[in-house]
Amino acid sequence: MIRFVLALVLAASCAAASAQAFPSKPLRILVPFPPGGGTDVAARALGEHLSRDLGQPVVVDNRPGGNSVIATELAARAEADGHTLLLTTDFHSINAAFGIALPYDSLKDFAFVARVSTSPLMLVAHPGAGVKTLEEAVAGARANPGRHSFASLGTSSPHYLGFEWFKRMAKLDMIDVPYKGGGPALAAVMGGQVGYSFVVAANGIRQAKAGKLVALAVTGPARASVAPEVQTFGESGYPEFVMLNWYGVLAPAATPRAAVQRLNASIVAALKGTEVPARLASVGVDAAPGAPEELETWVKTDIARYRRMIELTGAKPEGR
Repeated sequence: MIRFVLALVLAASCAAASAQAFPSKPLRILVPFPPGGGTDVAARALGEHLSRDLGQPVVVDNRPGGNSVIATELAARAEADGHTLLLTTDFHSINAAFGIALPYDSLKDFAFVARVSTSPLMLVAHPGAGVKTLEEAVAGARANPGRHSFASLGTSSPHYLGFEWFKRMAKLDMIDVPYKGGGPALAAVMGGQVGYSFVVAANGIRQAKAGKLVALAVTGPARASVAPEVQTFGESGYPEFVMLNWYGVLAPAATPRAAVQRLNASIVAALKGTEVPARLASVGVDAAPGAPEELETWVKTDIARYRRMIELTGAKPEGR
């Protein structure tokens, strides 16, 4: 009996020591997009904080490709010890919503660690379009079916899905012109090659204030912090039209709960500080910390929202 009790005590002590040991080696944050973009900035800002807070180096590992599938599969298959993380975006939801064969389950193969940020898109127009409000843009497109154009980022992007959804909601006939990235799409609208596009709200309002674009509406449930003067789609007569891009941190599904909670606490502390939110704001996103359960609910709701958009628009995933 004494031996049995000692064995239990020893096992409990080992478990406690193991839990307290996290992290025991450098951490890796997988990013599904190339260096220099918003996700990369966010990952590096969080990585620096985590390194200071947890006492271990943090490496940001950019693995672009496959509409975020390459990095996401690596995260799903990584050792579930809390040392490999994935900073993902709404592309995670979109891939799941399309129902295509993925090398992982978008919900079951991951532990949800923390929501990082949210950000609305902004509908902008070239000044030559001659519109100042969303109502004027809709009226002009209806009066000239098939003559107005929209710059998108391909059929698997929130920009494309959102605008296709709005086109059907507002009964518009407009031409989609795909571009390989937000930068080229923004440049096309500023150059007048296309009339309209969705852009990151911070970029849109910056160019609007410079007179190079006209800001028409934002996709959030409330006005954007970077552009409080710009109405929402809801205020412009389309209350159902709400979209928010997001960043969130995931880990492999079997990651110990203690490690998830420690990581969440550190990330939330960073997002409630000043340095990390400022760096997020520099790429046009707002810090929006959340508990693991909040992120899981958010992703499930987001998948359902995009699935509805896909069903309504008949959109097909990129390359299919």
